[in-house]
This record gives sequence, C-alpha cells and structure tokens, in this order.
Amino acid sequence: MANHLSMITQFSLKGASEPAIDASSLCRVESRRPQRRSKMQDWAPVFISFVLFILLSPGLLFQMPAKSRFIAFGNFHTSVASILVHTILFFALDAIFLVAIGVQIELGS
Repeated sequence: MANHLSMITQFSLKGASEPAIDASSLCRVESRRPQRRSKMQDWAPVFISFVLFILLSPGLLFQMPAKSRFIAFGNFHTSVASILVHTILFFALDAIFLVAIGVQIELGS
C-alpha cells in the first residue's frame, strides 16, 4: 500500500489558489494494533450497569407494578408494564450514577 501512496505524491485542485495538497497527508496508514497505555481504565460503566441490571430485573427483588398491587417483592413474575418500568428505572439510575454523579472505578496499571 505504501508503494501506491508514493506513486501519487501531489495533486492540485483546478482553480484553487492554494498550493498543492500532499496526498500522504490525506491518506494516513496507521497501525490497527492497540497501543499499550499506562493509564488506568474506568470500569464504573461496566460494573454499575451490571449490578443495576441484576438488581432491577423484574420479579427478582421486586416487581413494579405487580398484578394485584403496586409493588410486590420476590414473586419471580413479570409483565410488559413491569419490564417498561424497570427499564426506565435502569436507564435513569445508570445516567444518575455515571453522568450526574460521575462515579469512577479505576483498575489497571
């Protein structure tokens, strides 16, 4: 690929008053390998989303709304309405913890 880029070194635009543009600056070939970072990685989005997903599963700890009451604890049942309510609760709490509060859990070297 480098041979093809070296064949086209410069080109100019018709009617442009700017100097010719170097083709190598337009087409940069970079390595796709991830570079090692010495920075710590933030695991808060993964951990908080995982815990909230487990805790807010409809029917596991509680179901809101339940079939006969507003809230039922540990009944292991679900409905479409409770799935929607628990989904809204999940995204609201996830946004509060990650965006508004800015919880960070840094692991790594």
